[in-house]
Amino acid sequence: MYNILEIRFVDINGSLKAMNVPVEIEEITNASNDPIFTEGANIDGSSVAGFTPLEDSDLHLIPDLSSLTEISYTEEPKLATMCTIYQRGKIFPGDTRSRLKYIIKEKLESRNWTLKVGPEPEFVLLKDSKPIDEGDYADIYPRAIAEGMVKRFPQHLSKAKIKTKVHHHEVGPGQYEIEIGHNEVLLQADAILTYKATIRALAVKMGYLASFMPKPFGNQPGNGMHFHISLWEDEKNLFATKNVNEISKLGQHFMAGILEHSQAITALVAPTINSYKRLVPGFEAPVYIAWGPLNRSALIRVPMYQIPSLARFEYRCPDPSTNPYIAFLALISAGLDGIDRELELVSPVTQNIFTLSSEERDRLNIKTLPGNLFEALSFLKSNRLLRQALGEHIYSQFLKIKQEEWLQYSTQVTDWDWKKYLHI
Repeated sequence: MYNILEIRFVDINGSLKAMNVPVEIEEITNASNDPIFTEGANIDGSSVAGFTPLEDSDLHLIPDLSSLTEISYTEEPKLATMCTIYQRGKIFPGDTRSRLKYIIKEKLESRNWTLKVGPEPEFVLLKDSKPIDEGDYADIYPRAIAEGMVKRFPQHLSKAKIKTKVHHHEVGPGQYEIEIGHNEVLLQADAILTYKATIRALAVKMGYLASFMPKPFGNQPGNGMHFHISLWEDEKNLFATKNVNEISKLGQHFMAGILEHSQAITALVAPTINSYKRLVPGFEAPVYIAWGPLNRSALIRVPMYQIPSLARFEYRCPDPSTNPYIAFLALISAGLDGIDRELELVSPVTQNIFTLSSEERDRLNIKTLPGNLFEALSFLKSNRLLRQALGEHIYSQFLKIKQEEWLQYSTQVTDWDWKKYLHI
């Protein structure tokens, strides 16, 4: 028996929120019989970042039965579902999940295509604000002291319908990664939010803090969330070729579209001040707009694959602070723009870009990603394609919130200022 349904939604920033509603559901298979799936629940939109003003704040949540999952980390059995947000009987334009669904229908389903993504979220386990171990890449116990704990996380994720792949210690102290198996893009956006909520909750129950902060420590690798991306028509991978060292012409156009719009997209997939402290040379995080087979110093790389169904490319800029619905609708729009305009992919870069001089990068016409959030927002403001993809409400509210975030950051006086400038 399930007595509580957690009706989930996200704000503009991608923070997961929920209303807890009493239900009487015997089995998850007959949950649709409960009246909550037609009645829904109300929320105050003025209390949610990027939603509504105080004078027009009533919003209504209708649970999406297809996203129904079990929450396994609570004391009593509990169900959770994502929802559709309505305002005065119509889909609320600030609902980023519904906006992604719209983009999927208009841009992908109209061509009988499906975008599949395999996210790789990274996180750091902390105790008293310090990493719980000094482990390195692929270390095992006792160097990876939380290995026994982390290996139990996939069991809980599986109950939430999240298919996981490899899990291992990452490069940084206390840093771990559990890969999410590739799946349809809307399901993956839901999965990312559930993944973060589940891991945070399990860590707290075990006496730790799980942080998805992009750059928690200045001298250590940051937390990224690389996306492995492929485009499908029914059971056919449209990025595949007979040569497993290549990607199809259609895939090249898709990649070229992302590269074309990459400076503006960065504001959406690396949306915090802290994100740009991760995007610096020397830690395998991308800085330069380039692509290359197997090249981890490039923004996009084509991983080695043995069979056509595994053909894909890896987009390495995103971090876990992104709103996944916004991130995916941006990538769909940019990639399909590349296909529609038949954009040619620039030559691949096979060298370690971090070791190239500025003159060598200029000769290869390698541009850089924005160096901070302010620069990224400037590129976003001049990008008509992404503005249309986001819709006016999400676009304007996102810019407003992020510009205020930059102002707060840039005008504060810190301990660093005191140490550096007190006696000048």
